[in-house]
Amino acid sequence: MVRDKRYYFIQEHMPEEVFHGSIGNMDIEKVLLANGVTPLRFPFHHSFSFWAKWGRLGFLVIAFFLLPRDAVVFFQHPMYAGMNKILVKLLGYRKSITIVCIIADINGLKHGDEAVLQKEIRQFRTYRYFIVHNLAMQQWLQSQVPHQRSAMIRFFDFLTAPDTEQRTNSRSIAFAGNLEKSGFLDNMEAVARHCPSLTFNVYGPHVTTRMKACSNVKYKGVRDPYDLPQVLQGSFGLIWDGEGVEQPEGSMGHYMQYITHHKTSLYILSGMPIIVYENAGAAALVSQYKIGITIRSLFEIEEKLQALSDTEYRQMVHNMHDLATQIASGACLGQALQEIKLIIQRDQK
Repeated sequence: MVRDKRYYFIQEHMPEEVFHGSIGNMDIEKVLLANGVTPLRFPFHHSFSFWAKWGRLGFLVIAFFLLPRDAVVFFQHPMYAGMNKILVKLLGYRKSITIVCIIADINGLKHGDEAVLQKEIRQFRTYRYFIVHNLAMQQWLQSQVPHQRSAMIRFFDFLTAPDTEQRTNSRSIAFAGNLEKSGFLDNMEAVARHCPSLTFNVYGPHVTTRMKACSNVKYKGVRDPYDLPQVLQGSFGLIWDGEGVEQPEGSMGHYMQYITHHKTSLYILSGMPIIVYENAGAAALVSQYKIGITIRSLFEIEEKLQALSDTEYRQMVHNMHDLATQIASGACLGQALQEIKLIIQRDQK
């Protein structure tokens, strides 16, 4: 791939060992590379020696002064490495350089921390260009940063092969993710009483004893994220967060309304129609593309599935095919990159 010497990104996540939860960040960087964006990666990334610190300082100075005056620099928010944060802040003083913030997460909303949120909003207000998850996040950003200009990815790219096995309609539901954020799984016995025909195949780290004790939960362990589309068992994929089973509760439940979960892409690659909370950020996409159903409560699932015919189920699976191809090839972020580049070009005329 020929690199366009106008476009750069701050590389923070690659190459690293894959841990569940960081795969979305890593695939973003892979897509940026595939689209000819040049990486800026500090040397001695994991060393804290005297010479490593001097090496990083030298790289900081070189990057600040030698980036071309019309450079466009992408970075993922939130950033964690101190030098990366300093570089973005310094580049803000070079007014001819355009900075594009790719919002992967908003930690203040995610963790219900108002102080962190206000700090993030102040940071967002120093930028003009963004790539966001979906319309709900775009509208939230517009309310906080009125001058913002943004493009949407809609779905996270997930650079692994889609599952080719044809799913069949049943009452078996998959849920995959960091179970530490999924306290509702501790209370699935209440769902079992209301919806006795449902079973939930659960994948991910931090399972609790209470989760495994629920009669309708089958814990399947931790798998390599890139293998998950091939190994998920079930007919549907569930998107739900927080503590409650009647509705999402807590900060994670609140955060659902702004984001497109990475597991949305996982279920699409798996060919599993999606069951999602009706006010989640991904719900509008699920309805738009006719790839699943929306619910107000987990107690509604059984009734909704009983009303779904096999023909309707097969159509949902079919509707996922083109999306799966796009997601597996990096086309979602790829399209957003082209959109934000056009916006920047128009603004600079």
